[in-house]
Amino acid sequence: MSAPRSRRRYMHMHMHIASTQTAMGVTSAPIKSPMGSPAVPYETVQTVWEARPRKYKSILFQVCLFILMMELAERLSYYGINQGLKNFMQKIGWSLVSASALKSTWTSICYLTPLFGAYMADERWGRFRTILTFGIWYCVGDFLVAIAAYPTIMTNSAVVNPIFVIGLFVGIGVGTGCIKSNVITLGADQFDPHDPSEVHQKETYFSYFYFCINVGAGFSYGYLSILCVDGSAQIPAEYGYFATYMICAVVMLFAIAMLCVGYPRYVFMPPNDRSISMLCQLGWANAKQTRSGFVLVSATLSFLAALVVNVIAAFTVDKGNTGNILSYIAAVLVLAGIVGWVYAGQDRSFLDVSKSSMGGTFDDERVEGYKKLVRVLPYAAFTIIWNCAYDQTDANFQSITQ
Repeated sequence: MSAPRSRRRYMHMHMHIASTQTAMGVTSAPIKSPMGSPAVPYETVQTVWEARPRKYKSILFQVCLFILMMELAERLSYYGINQGLKNFMQKIGWSLVSASALKSTWTSICYLTPLFGAYMADERWGRFRTILTFGIWYCVGDFLVAIAAYPTIMTNSAVVNPIFVIGLFVGIGVGTGCIKSNVITLGADQFDPHDPSEVHQKETYFSYFYFCINVGAGFSYGYLSILCVDGSAQIPAEYGYFATYMICAVVMLFAIAMLCVGYPRYVFMPPNDRSISMLCQLGWANAKQTRSGFVLVSATLSFLAALVVNVIAAFTVDKGNTGNILSYIAAVLVLAGIVGWVYAGQDRSFLDVSKSSMGGTFDDERVEGYKKLVRVLPYAAFTIIWNCAYDQTDANFQSITQ
């Protein structure tokens, strides 16, 4: 059998080149044909999605369903606690003013702790471990609040207040925030960005995620808000708050169990992003070099100081003028923070001194990303004013309707 035409042509050209080189007195290493060349070994890099033990046809329903259940339970638990919180605090001895102050302070903690949760997930534990750890933490807080709502314990102020405050602020306040910043991203991580069908499912996932939030909130405000005040056919009214908070705790416990059931199916992204730490380092470095950087850091610290002062004020509001004075100090600190963020966000060029191309120690691309963050700070500052009004509506209107 004769060799293929392309191979015969290649061999003829090879012989022609060799004879020409010999005639000219030039020697060289023999030219190997492609078929005679040794195969070059190479390794294919397997992605985390390809390494999944089993290829699931529907990532949305076979994998992310467990994560969506966690979000639904967390929102049901949060709003189930939140909707009757002010009235419950008055039942255990807090005044109307102190109950309003404590509820608003608790809400602030719930919406500040997501930063801590993001830090733990991105730089320390990863998303799943962070959600699981603080989910259990959250669940313990739910059970403590439920215990505090038991009728015989509610009448003992020396016992009920420590249990309630620890469960509400330390348990739920920290737990909900650390879960909030990671559940949606853990679900988004499950979809392979190189698979068109999974990309489409990922787009749908966010709609289902928001749907779960509203189902949890709807159940809490639609049913639990009535149960906690009036009870039901099987639950006396005096056990209403206990039953409501116990439902929140049990639902949360069930969701944690289901999250663990789905563990073998998940894709896990290792903690390798140091965005929050680098942001703090960048801000501190700029505070030493530029006036705008100093204003930015000072404004941020002013907000944090306002939170600490406000927590103290919330617990001392009924003790003479101390609580009122601290509240005014907190308001001044917040106002200073707003002015500082608005000022720093007008011109972000002060961050350029930290670029490596300008003699700094930070990557140029990273600095450009942080400049976009600083740009939105003026808008974020003004949302504080809006949230003050929204929180009053949420706290006061709900308590009146109950």
